[in-house]
Amino acid sequence: MSNRERIARAAEEARLTELEKAAKKSAKATTGSATKRAPKVVRMKIVWEVSSGGGKALKTFAYADKAAAEAEMAALTKSTGRAHSFRAAKVPMD
Repeated sequence: MSNRERIARAAEEARLTELEKAAKKSAKATTGSATKRAPKVVRMKIVWEVSSGGGKALKTFAYADKAAAEAEMAALTKSTGRAHSFRAAKVPMD
């Protein structure tokens, strides 16, 4: 066997091993992504929170009870003499 034939044979073997490595790598990449789980979706709802001046939530009301939340805020502000507020907040659904 001549030197030229040996070099051609070695080059062909190197090319085939590179193709095999690339095929294994692509097969591993496709199976690896299939095993990942999708993140769990948490459903949220909006509620009204009556909070103190520092932002601590004191009472929580359903979204439909906005008037009750405003009335509670006014009553707490009047009874304690300190400012209270209400805000919309997102909480996980039960």
